[in-house]
Amino acid sequence: MADDLELLTLPYDSPGGQSLLSRLIAELGSSEWTRFRAAVAFLSASGTYDQLIDAIDKFAADGGAVSLTVGADVFGPDGAGSDYEAVNLLLDRFASRETVSIHLYHERGRTFHPKVYLFDDVLEGRALAIVGSSNLSRGGLVNNIEANLVARLNRSKENQWAVFQRLDDCFKDYWTEA
Repeated sequence: MADDLELLTLPYDSPGGQSLLSRLIAELGSSEWTRFRAAVAFLSASGTYDQLIDAIDKFAADGGAVSLTVGADVFGPDGAGSDYEAVNLLLDRFASRETVSIHLYHERGRTFHPKVYLFDDVLEGRALAIVGSSNLSRGGLVNNIEANLVARLNRSKENQWAVFQRLDDCFKDYWTEA
């Protein structure tokens, strides 16, 4: 089981090439996955790294499905909430990609606050979940003090696949209805 879990702490792991940014780019380029989903409280312009956007675009061009759900509780120039410009950048960049969907989540009386990145290939029975404190921002991906648990999930291990199914349900039932 120890090989199935790792802790990614930022910025401490970043000098060794293990920022969340580098991990997301590597996983998108690995050809191990058929789908990538993320649900984050905040998307900022500082988190729309060209390398990450290019990796998402290539993943989608190669047939991968992408679904990004971003909190839309607050938009503001003071840094509180998602950047309207960053959302527009993603909408413009992926407008022609049929396998990419972008969702803005807002629910009256609650704040959308998850930070979940999920890669999977359901037919092969494998997934990779990254759950922690990192938003899609420069700080969350590289610079801030953040902690993220990286878990490899395998269908042959019932408890692991139950975690995948629960996350899958959250995306399907809650986080993409925005």
